[in-house]
Amino acid sequence: MKNVWFAVIIVGVLAAVLIADWPSGGGFQLRWGAVTNGGTERGARMSTTGYQLSDNLGNASHVTDSFLTDGTTFIHRTGYRKVDWDERHPITSVDDLGADTISSAPNFPISWGGADTTIEDGYGWGIRFYDVQYRINLGGTWEDWYVQTVLISDIFGPTYGLGPGDTICEDTTYFFRCRAYDLPGNVEDWPTTPDYQAWARYEEQILEWVVVNQADSNDWTIEDSLTMGYTATMEAGDLFIVKNNGTVAIDMGIKGYPATGWTIGNTASYDRYALRARFNNDPTPPVTFPLTDAVFDSGFTWATGRVTDPDTLYGPLGWGILDASADSVDRTDNLWLQLHLPTDVSTYIDSQIIRIDLKAKASAP
Repeated sequence: MKNVWFAVIIVGVLAAVLIADWPSGGGFQLRWGAVTNGGTERGARMSTTGYQLSDNLGNASHVTDSFLTDGTTFIHRTGYRKVDWDERHPITSVDDLGADTISSAPNFPISWGGADTTIEDGYGWGIRFYDVQYRINLGGTWEDWYVQTVLISDIFGPTYGLGPGDTICEDTTYFFRCRAYDLPGNVEDWPTTPDYQAWARYEEQILEWVVVNQADSNDWTIEDSLTMGYTATMEAGDLFIVKNNGTVAIDMGIKGYPATGWTIGNTASYDRYALRARFNNDPTPPVTFPLTDAVFDSGFTWATGRVTDPDTLYGPLGWGILDASADSVDRTDNLWLQLHLPTDVSTYIDSQIIRIDLKAKASAP
């Protein structure tokens, strides 16, 4: 670094040189100087034993490596600046497998990840490694799958990832968890309650189900002339019945689509319609269809009524519909629809086709 000398006094700076004028009372010259630089002359980098920072504050050399951790303790050295000091561990998790939680194949796509940031301190230095473990059934012992890996996903099974001679077995539940190390060496604790973050099971399952109305049809026809902004609610004679004919319990998901000249949203507006769906066992239409019943075209939204509040995501049912061996009430759910026409349209048409798709996945145990 070059020292630049000025014949003035600079106040409130990080880098300054102070030079006094000649004393007026004698022939002695009095000078003092200070050069301060809080910046870094060299980028941070990893090594096999730690994470190196370079800084020139208080050091004789313009670059000096500072190992701020030896893997056990944090090291503070006199004269060294703490650069973005990070003493908090990362926060990570194994991702939920969603529709792949119950797999009809003896392998599972497992992914994990997280962030090295906290509400208190903001961004940390970043994640360096992950440990990933698995356990067979609730009473099993946690086994290492990956130790200090940089991977964030992999396929577990049929034999890959398991111990010698082991293979994915049917009707066996596999639990997964992860933790992470950040660049200065902070290590995340394993989860405790619950002590797993995701699970998967292999079943040669048969998902078989039907959706019909009383006329043995799968459409709802509105033959009246409707005005813009009108709300049409399905009547009892139009009711759809979802019936599980398979070997495992199922959850239902719904996806909507744009119509000719119309988009779809949670509420109706200009050139936009809304569709609401609600699962229950009532013989008459619901009194209300709240916003949580809205159907979207961004992907399948899954009914969650039996595992959360009864009024969230498509009403109180649509989740955990029992298999074909159950009583007829427990293996069927009613599906009601409500159509909200656009408040106005750019082009008037004589008829419109509204499409929705239903999808089933195996319920969690």
